[in-house]
Amino acid sequence: MKRVLLTTLMSVLVCVLTQAQERTISGTVTDETGLGLPGVNVLLKGTVQGVPTNADGTYRISVPGDDAVLVYRFLGYTTQEITVGSQTTINVQMQPDVTDAGEVVVTALGVTQEKASLGYGVASLDKGQLQAKTQKDVAKLLRGKATGVDITQTSGMAGSGTNVIIRGYSSITGSNQPLFVVDGVPFNSDTNNDGSFAGGGGAASSRFLDLDPQSIENVSILKGLSATVLYGEAGRNGVILITTKNGNAGADASKGFEVSVSQQVSATKVANLPDYQNVYGNGFGGDFGWFFSTWGPSFDTQGSNGIAADGTIAHPYDQAQYNDDFPEFIGQRYDYRAYEGVEDFFADPAMTYNTSLSIAKSLGKGSSISATYSYLDDGGFTPALDEMRGGGKSNYQRKSNFGLGIKTELENGLKVQGTFNYVDSEIRRPLTNPAFGGAGTGLFAAVLFTPRSIDLGNLPYQSPIDGSNVYYRRGSTIENPYWNLNNKTDMENLQRFFGNIQLSYDLTDWLTATYRFSLDNYTQINERTVNKGSGSGDNDGYYNTSSRTSVWKDHVANLAFNQRFNDDWSLNGLVGFNYRETTLTSTSTNSQQQLVYGLFAHDKFVASTASSGERNVYNMGAYVTASLGYRDFLYASFQGRNDWTSTLEKDNRTIFYPSASVSFLPVEAIPALQNSNVLDFAKIRLGYGTSAGYPSPYNTRSVLNASTNVFVGPEGTVLNTNAVSNFLGNPNLKPETHKEWELGIEAQFLNNRVGIDVSLYNKTSEDLIINLPLDPSTGYTSTSTNGATVTNKGIEAALNLTPVRGEIEWNLTLNYTRNRPVVDEILVDGLTEIGIAGYSNLGNYAIEGEPYGVMRGTDFNRNDDGELIVNNQGSYTANSEIVTIGNPNPDFQTNWINTVTWKGISFGFQWSYTHGGDIYSTTVGSMMARGNTVDTGQNRFQPIILNGVKSDGTPNDIQTYMGDVFFDAYFGANSGSVFDASVVRLREVSVSYALPASLLSKTPFGSAGISISGENLFFKAPNFPEGMNFDPEVLSLGVGNGRGFDFRTAPTAKRWGMSINLTF
Repeated sequence: MKRVLLTTLMSVLVCVLTQAQERTISGTVTDETGLGLPGVNVLLKGTVQGVPTNADGTYRISVPGDDAVLVYRFLGYTTQEITVGSQTTINVQMQPDVTDAGEVVVTALGVTQEKASLGYGVASLDKGQLQAKTQKDVAKLLRGKATGVDITQTSGMAGSGTNVIIRGYSSITGSNQPLFVVDGVPFNSDTNNDGSFAGGGGAASSRFLDLDPQSIENVSILKGLSATVLYGEAGRNGVILITTKNGNAGADASKGFEVSVSQQVSATKVANLPDYQNVYGNGFGGDFGWFFSTWGPSFDTQGSNGIAADGTIAHPYDQAQYNDDFPEFIGQRYDYRAYEGVEDFFADPAMTYNTSLSIAKSLGKGSSISATYSYLDDGGFTPALDEMRGGGKSNYQRKSNFGLGIKTELENGLKVQGTFNYVDSEIRRPLTNPAFGGAGTGLFAAVLFTPRSIDLGNLPYQSPIDGSNVYYRRGSTIENPYWNLNNKTDMENLQRFFGNIQLSYDLTDWLTATYRFSLDNYTQINERTVNKGSGSGDNDGYYNTSSRTSVWKDHVANLAFNQRFNDDWSLNGLVGFNYRETTLTSTSTNSQQQLVYGLFAHDKFVASTASSGERNVYNMGAYVTASLGYRDFLYASFQGRNDWTSTLEKDNRTIFYPSASVSFLPVEAIPALQNSNVLDFAKIRLGYGTSAGYPSPYNTRSVLNASTNVFVGPEGTVLNTNAVSNFLGNPNLKPETHKEWELGIEAQFLNNRVGIDVSLYNKTSEDLIINLPLDPSTGYTSTSTNGATVTNKGIEAALNLTPVRGEIEWNLTLNYTRNRPVVDEILVDGLTEIGIAGYSNLGNYAIEGEPYGVMRGTDFNRNDDGELIVNNQGSYTANSEIVTIGNPNPDFQTNWINTVTWKGISFGFQWSYTHGGDIYSTTVGSMMARGNTVDTGQNRFQPIILNGVKSDGTPNDIQTYMGDVFFDAYFGANSGSVFDASVVRLREVSVSYALPASLLSKTPFGSAGISISGENLFFKAPNFPEGMNFDPEVLSLGVGNGRGFDFRTAPTAKRWGMSINLTF
């Protein structure tokens, strides 16, 4: 009995002692910057027991006693071992392993993962690659930094839009722009069509201009469908994930409190002015005349061809129509010589100022707060306004950004995190494209085509009597550029709020529940003013006001699991639900026939029309993802999402799209490779992804439009009129479907001095929605249907080299992108081509078997052997038939990025080259036709005979003259103004210096640096006439699916500036 009692007492004592020794260790694992690092394996050494860190880097693990050793392991970082001792809280900061190619990137839904485990390609950039530049358009900052991402500006003006296309165009009528996600908030980056090509041409801004590059911590670009499937239909064109300082909410505040200040100053000028000829002036055929061409007599002419013996002509304003306006010019003479009016127009650089402030504060116990503020005053290169209009900038963007980020953990373990952002933006720009209001409206057309004999800046531009346009050709469609600048204006004002609130709770050490609500809300007000008296287009004046309010509400609920079973197997993923509601309301009022010059109110115009509309879209999605890892060298991932949308009828509104990927790491798997002196890292990956594309709302049903017209019936009853839309709804519309295969290989060699990353992809887009014309006798003019298939096949390759490493380090990247978009099928009987963008007789088209977006227009007459046919005057003639005249898609694009650092000094530059791709340029064609540049010949009056045949087939022997040749060639067939748009440019160059810590140790500064940078300082497009100095990186058709057209839009800009950055 005593033995039994003794044994029982000893057993109890052992249990008590054992429980007394066992305890729970908790802590946070961070990266080298102090940011919580999820997915780190925390293992109890000598056992299979372990846990992964949560999304914010926290963990909890039980240990048997003081002698326990915890192992912290994460790919890309040095493994650490820590003996527990008497500690109950162990915080670990991981350090990068420079001999490992591992990297942590942000993926779909903001989940941070090891890049090596991913079966798809992800491009990532950090703040150091963005903030040292003076460019304030986030999209333009990304140009050339990542393969597969094609970024083209619409023009060089302040506040202009930017087109972003990832892996080609895959929809004909739908958007091909990627989804921007900022701190988990789906961000509306749409362009307001009120400023589009149809409404004025290429001047509209892109809404990602509302972002502040100075507040960005990092950017991840998800390119393939296997990477973006969790975003559903919204991610079909790729996703650009942006994490800001506020999104990290004090992640850089490991010091406890930190203040950062940045001041940037830069100057902007037009990048490309032609080399004008200074030999000939106004006229045609060698005779003087007030034409908008310079085929007149030479400037050394005296006493002939309309020029007086003293080399003068009558003053341009010594005309009867101007005598009342300018009596001082009656009888005045005017020197017939070359003036530099165009150069003077662009002489003064525009200044840009940007001030940024950020504050980060650690509150302890997992809580922190951060705030950012910036103010931007970005000037464009057009001249200042007249003094009587205040003398301010004629083109600018002024913007204030304020952001706040918070995160905390409550006593019950609930984690709360949120971001709040407010933007106040104002953009002013002149009307830049002649698509609006007639040929005279385009500012740059009027400037660049100015004959050399016109002293542009010293001629009055406005009547002192009625304010109307005054120019040497009054009554024509050509306006004085200074009148245009001061009397035609686009204004855009925007207030925007976006942010989110997130709640998360660790249900276990491997299971976390998260809910996030995101809101993106902006109101944009546009105002377009055109004073009467232009002499062209809207000669009686025009006034438009429009308001556009966009609200995106996004709800996400997730259960995330992250489990390490033993040293061999790991499993992570999530199950979730997403509900998104988007609302767009708009109003617009157009007024014409201005009563009083200078007064802009709708009641000060004779005729006004108003319109309004509202669009609501509701999308729901349920999704699941799981990634299984084996021994850190083999990973298999499976994802799926099912969506329900309100834009389709019941039978077609639900769709499921799966994806799968696998990655294999040979070095980790094969022991023999682990001791290699050549191969440091390798990964082979294969992915398959799918997605969908939904039509715009209200395309499945015919819409009834309520009219503002009212009638009074015979009995005095007021009747409102209504009309069915000309568009016939199609209830059988289905979603577009997208499927993509991606194969890739990544490798690092020679102690990570050499790295490669190559991706091959093949994306097929089927059931594409197209607009189909209908016979008006049906009562409708158009409808929508599923009717086309497009494929995009491409190669993306990047080579990273470190030729020098040590006190001096030299890093360079060479990347290459090639994409081939082809229209495989058009499934509608009798339909051979589909208009994409532009005009009905000059634009981009989808044609079966041809590249997406081929350019269609007129060509010159040719015989069956392809020989050009001349007319009786010896000039080529145009055929009215519409044919394919070009392909705007480039053959390939490549970038060469270099950075050299030494003792705090960093020198970097980026060269970019685009090979192939055509552009139709009315700027080049019109200037050549008008004889403006040095390319149009110095000896113009020698007769020439063009190659070709006459209409009877005999060789051409008809003499003609230079002026007729250029005029007919460029103003004839559209193909005469199509050029190969290959271009090489110095995209960026920068020099920066960071003061060493030893110099700052006795100052209040934690860091201090200064940088000087330039953008687009040199370019060469060799296939254009040399004297044009033309930069083909413009999009007159604005942000959208059109490409390869320059309709006399604004030229590109070059910029150089300085930045000072301080932290306290």
